[in-house]
Amino acid sequence: MARLLQRHWTKVFTESFNGRQDVDLVDLACGEGEVLALAAETAVALPATRLQAVGTDVAWDAVALAAQPVGDVRPVPAVADCARLPFSDESFDLAVSQYGLEYAGAEAFLEAGRIVKPGGRFHALVHVKGGAVEVSCQEVADLLGAVIEIALLDRMSDFIVTIPRAVSGEVSGEEAQSCADALRLALESVARVTGGAAPGPARDHVARLVQDCQSAAGRLGAYRTEDLQVWIEGQKAELAAFEHRMTSMVRVAQSEERLRDVVENLKAVGLEVSALETLAIEAGAPPLAWVLDARRSG
Repeated sequence: MARLLQRHWTKVFTESFNGRQDVDLVDLACGEGEVLALAAETAVALPATRLQAVGTDVAWDAVALAAQPVGDVRPVPAVADCARLPFSDESFDLAVSQYGLEYAGAEAFLEAGRIVKPGGRFHALVHVKGGAVEVSCQEVADLLGAVIEIALLDRMSDFIVTIPRAVSGEVSGEEAQSCADALRLALESVARVTGGAAPGPARDHVARLVQDCQSAAGRLGAYRTEDLQVWIEGQKAELAAFEHRMTSMVRVAQSEERLRDVVENLKAVGLEVSALETLAIEAGAPPLAWVLDARRSG
């Protein structure tokens, strides 16, 4: 997938840069700047092209990473909501986005079209409903949601407090055994769910979590309770954030009907939009993205 996306963007940038001496480019919802870096690398390989690049995202940490220089290209970071861009009309030769604008809503696509100069281009890859990315994200979200519902980390939190209290005689042996049984059942349940999940980073993450809980439970005396509590809260937050990212991707995946509405809106503000296509690893494979390409005559 990474190789396919790299080839796609290199082709887009080569087409867009050839014959231009100066190019103003903006990467919308740029994330950590993978697409910006490819744009810069393409420009560096074309000595006649001077690229002025901007990376914009709602997250400062992301645009700070995206602004790393590549050769003579030093992208400018801009924190902004893509549905309300701080740029004047017709200010960029090329506006691009990869899996980003759909998070900001339909207005973001219109904003992208608004800032394209006469003779300029807007090109975006958009999450496709029913495509490979959505299916994969839903599988991951289901796995993480199941782990959260089993409440393994809550059982672990009970265990690290109850067992030391049982050792000191503050709680009964029966209560301690019940707590240990609850943790064991939660570990077994998570292990079963993980064993049936597709290979990938999410399954690896959950498998490591199970191993870490087992290790900590077996060597409870080697850790301070306070330190384990901090670790547990951190793991809970990480799981919740991971699940949120996956469910967000599923939520913003665009149906053909919704994307055709975007196309009509772009046409209404004066852009010429190419026929909708999808990007796939191979013929017949589930699509990875919608390919949205629009130009402003000039």
